[in-house]
Parts: sequence; structure tokens; C-alpha cells
Amino acid sequence: MSFTLGQRCPHITSLNIFIPLSSVMNRLLSIFSLTAVALLALLFASCSVQPCYEDTDPLLNTLLLTAGTGETAKADSLRVNGVSLTDTIEFVDALSVSFFSVPLDPSEDQSLFHIILNGVSDTAVIYYTRHPHLVSPECGYTFVSEITGLKTTHNIIDTLIIENKSVNLNGEKNLHLFY
Repeated sequence: MSFTLGQRCPHITSLNIFIPLSSVMNRLLSIFSLTAVALLALLFASCSVQPCYEDTDPLLNTLLLTAGTGETAKADSLRVNGVSLTDTIEFVDALSVSFFSVPLDPSEDQSLFHIILNGVSDTAVIYYTRHPHLVSPECGYTFVSEITGLKTTHNIIDTLIIENKSVNLNGEKNLHLFY
């Protein structure tokens, strides 16, 4: 006996396949539970949710000194501006100061500063190499620098000397500015 497409088999009246619903539900529930546990484990183990309380901006620290004697000097007024191709940023504007700190440009290997000391203007260029530094897992990375050289005009600045080449997060003095 042969059948063509669309014909019914006379011997089979109905085809019933019985799969217990409870076993399917149990299997789906166990897959869902394992997935949820795995996602929770990844969520708790992946990243720290602690806030960052550490300093993440390395600063170039400069001490003002009297030319000839080397004694700490207190400038009547000091203004320091960072100058780039696209912007000028005022970092320091202070009276009666003997120490100042400025950030180096993390996207360049040199920073240009316009320094107005007691009303007299000078320019200083600081050359450096940058290195990524992991502050902590919560704070991420920053750039620390090694000073490789410098240039300055000499209107009021007598000498600019590198004391410590490493510009990092420890707050040590980097330059001595004699005027």
C-alpha cells in the first residue's frame, strides 16, 4: 500500500506524544538558576565599587629661591598659566608665595608655562617623557613623568634647576627657580 502526499493513513487515527510537563519545567528552572548564580558571581567578583580617595594628578612642584644666596624667597605676586596650541589655563594666581605646583600636559611631551613673577613676565618650557602608572584598582591609571630638559627666558628668572626629575604623586620638589 502506498500513500500520496495529503492522504491519511487509515490505520493511525491519532498520534499522541506524552512528555510530562513537570520534568520540562524542572529542567528549565535548573538552567535559569545556574545562569542567575553565574551572573551574580561574575557581578560581585568583576569590579570594585569602592570610591577613589587617592590623589591622581601628579604635579610639578617648584620652590622659589633668591638668586645669589639660595635662600627661600617669597614672591609678592605670582601668576602661572599653562599655554597650549588651543588653550591657556591659569594654574596659579597668588600673593606672598614661595612655592607653586602645576600639572604637566598628559597628552604632550612638553609643557609651556607663562610665569608672571612680581609683575615681570617669563616663559618656561619643560620637556619630559610620560609613563602610565596604576594608582589603584578604584582610581585607575594616571601618567607620571620624567623631566628630560627645560628652557626659560631670563627677564626675572635667573636660573631654573631640576632638583628631582620624577614628577609623580609623592609631592617632592622638582624645580628650583632662582630670581
